[in-house]
Amino acid sequence: MKKTFFAFLAVGLVAILVLGACSSGGETKVAQDTQAAGKEDAEMEALITEKIHDKHTLEFVLQQEKTAAEWSETIDKMIQNGAKINPEEKTLIIEWLVNRNKKI
Repeated sequence: MKKTFFAFLAVGLVAILVLGACSSGGETKVAQDTQAAGKEDAEMEALITEKIHDKHTLEFVLQQEKTAAEWSETIDKMIQNGAKINPEEKTLIIEWLVNRNKKI
C-alpha cells in the first residue's frame, strides 16, 4: 500500500514539474515575441520616417487606414515623385502598415 502511495506521489510530482516547465516557457516566448515586435516596430517607423523625408509626419502616415493595394498605389506615387524606396522596402512597409493594427 505504501509503495502504491509513493508511486502515485512520484508520478504526481513529475507531472507538476512538467506542467510548470511548459507553462513558464510560454510566458518567456510571449515576452520574447513582444520584445521582437517592439524592435520591429521601431525599425519600421524609422524606415518610414526616412522614406517620407520632409513630405509628411510619421503620425500622418500611421493615421491612414489603407489596404495593401491602396498602400502600394500610394508608395508608387511617392516613388514617381522621387522617393527612394526599393521593391523590398516597399513590400516591408506595406506589410507592416497593413498588419500593425492586427497585433492588438
